Order: sequence, then structure tokens, then C-alpha cells
Amino acid sequence: MSSPLYLHVTLKVRMDGYKRFCEGMAKQVPIIESYGWKLVGAWVTTVGRLHTVIDIWEIPDANAYAEVMKKVAERPDYPAFWKLLEETLEEEVVTMVQKVSYAH
Repeated sequence: MSSPLYLHVTLKVRMDGYKRFCEGMAKQVPIIESYGWKLVGAWVTTVGRLHTVIDIWEIPDANAYAEVMKKVAERPDYPAFWKLLEETLEEEVVTMVQKVSYAH
């Protein structure tokens, strides 16, 4: 059996948008999790570029990224969430990762 897949998401949040971004994500997490993803954890930097958020999502398979993004984009509340992201994010980088053999 292969190890689970994860999305490693790095979000560079604008300094003046951090609070609004977190409030918006708090509403989106249960929606995204209802489609089969699990938020393993979310962290914000305390040293380095401030307000850089790292999210780790466990996903069921490689197809889940496109499938869930499509479902989320079809929701009636998505345009408002997209606008929030445009206003609060400088950059988003998404990578799909898997544990290496030496990790516990």
C-alpha cells in the first residue's frame, strides 16, 4: 500500500490581509473537508517573511486536487472567497508530496 498524499500549500499573505484571510479560511476548511480532504495542520511564520502560511492537507489520491478545486469553484459562495484571496494573497504555491521512506 502506498503512503498517503499531501498538499503542501505555501501562502504569502499581505500584511494588512492576514486577519481577513484567516477568517475566510476558517469558513472554507469545513467545506473543503466535506469533499474528502483533511487539514493536517496550518502554520504561520514567526521568523522570516511574516504572515507566510503553510497548510498541509491529506488528500485521498492525486485526482482529488482537480476534483475538489472544481467542486469548490462551483459553489455559490466561491466568487466572494476568490475576491478575498485576490485581496489578501501575494502568492500561493501548491505542491503534492508523499512521505519518504525514512520518515515515521
